[in-house]
Amino acid sequence: MLKRVAIVMCGVALAASAYAGQAKPAAPAKPPAKPVEAKSEAAPAKAAPESPALPVNIKVEVSITDQTSDGTPAKKVVTMIVGDRQRNIIRSSASVPVRAQNSPGAPAVYNYRTVTINVDAHPSIVAKEPNKVLLGLGLEYFPKSAGGREEAEPGMASLNEQLSLILDSGKPTVVSQAADPTSDRKITVEVTATIVK
Repeated sequence: MLKRVAIVMCGVALAASAYAGQAKPAAPAKPPAKPVEAKSEAAPAKAAPESPALPVNIKVEVSITDQTSDGTPAKKVVTMIVGDRQRNIIRSSASVPVRAQNSPGAPAVYNYRTVTINVDAHPSIVAKEPNKVLLGLGLEYFPKSAGGREEAEPGMASLNEQLSLILDSGKPTVVSQAADPTSDRKITVEVTATIVK
């Protein structure tokens, strides 16, 4: 009887182990997928397209008055015609002799100095006010000696400007007045932008 019970127990154990080998463990449950979050960052706004250039020219006149208190003012004028929203550049230069400081009685010795007037202009007609001109102006002015003197002057004045202006068409406007830091010399710049119709 014991032998029969032992055989039955062995059979049950073998059947249980065989069943355990065939049964697959249940796969672990997957965590629920996270909902896709909408991007909170808005797409960068595109810049408004620039207005197209008008088929119109603009006459730009730059007048430079260079004056000392005891001298006659020297006036230089640069004029150009520029298309709306276009850029024009004028470069003007020369070499002038400047007498070097030397001992009395010695022969005159000259060096050369470059004098320049450089003007850059970029005008745009204001869309909502067609009688006004937005003007980007660049100016470099390295003048000759004040009063026409030939001797070199220490601290010779020069002018370098970058300006953004809104001008009435045809109206002359003084846009800058600069003082020489070493003398009573004064350089005044007047600009006129005229829409050519």
